[in-house]
Amino acid sequence: MNLLIELIRSVLDMPGEFAVVATHDPLSALLMAFGGLFVLVSVGYFGVLAFGAAANFVTGGPDAEPREPTR
Repeated sequence: MNLLIELIRSVLDMPGEFAVVATHDPLSALLMAFGGLFVLVSVGYFGVLAFGAAANFVTGGPDAEPREPTR
């Protein structure tokens, strides 16, 4: 239980720690901004790929044979 409390506390303290590092000098802020941008782009791209795979699974994809209507 103590580990969970420490984890939650460290997650809540993290934005303040990032702010201290980013305001230390302009190069640190620039490096953090580009690092965040790279992470955001890669996570976004993976999200688009995952959404496309789920949509392909549901719809059958572009090369799927048409289904016959049920009677």
